Amino acid sequence: MSAEELADVDPIVMNLVVARGIPALAALDIHNYVAMADEWAEDLKLRLPGLERQFHESPETWRSDLAFFRLGLVCWHLDMIMGVAYWEDQRKHGRGMTYSNASHLFLNGVMDDRRGTCANMSLLNMVIGRRLGLEVHLACLNSHFLCRYENGVVVHNIETTSAGRGGFSSSTDEELLAEYKLPTKAQECGSDLCPLTPHQMLGQFIGLRARHLDDTQRYAEADRDYLLARYLFPNNRYLYISQNQVSVQQSIELFEPNEKGHPIEVSEWLQLLVELAPWKRKQLTVQTTPQQRENLNGSYIDVVFAQLQSGNGWL
Repeated sequence: MSAEELADVDPIVMNLVVARGIPALAALDIHNYVAMADEWAEDLKLRLPGLERQFHESPETWRSDLAFFRLGLVCWHLDMIMGVAYWEDQRKHGRGMTYSNASHLFLNGVMDDRRGTCANMSLLNMVIGRRLGLEVHLACLNSHFLCRYENGVVVHNIETTSAGRGGFSSSTDEELLAEYKLPTKAQECGSDLCPLTPHQMLGQFIGLRARHLDDTQRYAEADRDYLLARYLFPNNRYLYISQNQVSVQQSIELFEPNEKGHPIEVSEWLQLLVELAPWKRKQLTVQTTPQQRENLNGSYIDVVFAQLQSGNGWL
């Protein structure tokens, strides 16, 4: 699909079509979940006139932005009316969580159990918000997901897992980068704290499926999904790390220890590459031609790659 065609696909459909690629979820009734989301959004729409009186009484409390107030109402409605909350096991284990149950990552899980993770709670908030006409998107923050509202004038980051108290959390980009210990490069390269395009969002859904496959030791399947996810969202740093780790693990099955491509050979090549990197400024140790030695004021990496491509190294 083109970007325009994919943008017309309901994110619920996109998410659950990917989920149905997992055998345990192959029988999901996608239309049922679309109807549920429509019903939940309609219930909130009917409540809006009464609820919005609070905004008009003190707009400054809500950044003088009705859209910001409505984003908060989505969080409140899902939390206090629909009973959606964060899995306590996820809060306890954090990034060390193992997703053996794929429903913990996809919309069916949070809509059925009313318990979710950042992956499906942020998406649920997004699809309800969009049904209210809000320009809300998914955004990444390393392995975390949140909702991001952008209209060309203001930006609101909505933390959807702050559930259980009827409120919500909204931090600035600078605060979030500091909290998650990420460099500004993470945002500048288009990986984190950026509204996801339709193709990038699809890539993240496939990345979630890969995470489940990885966590259940189905590495060959996970490798294929991570590669597809990165094709759709090549600049995402977390997908890059995950895909590389699984691909290196898969290379154990493909190569003998003394072959190019095995992790042992890869590690030796990486060590050489790092030693020759400009930031190391160490003496070149690989064999070079006189012409290459004359050009050492250029890129050290170009020199080592010339050696590697000539058959003297890993490539």
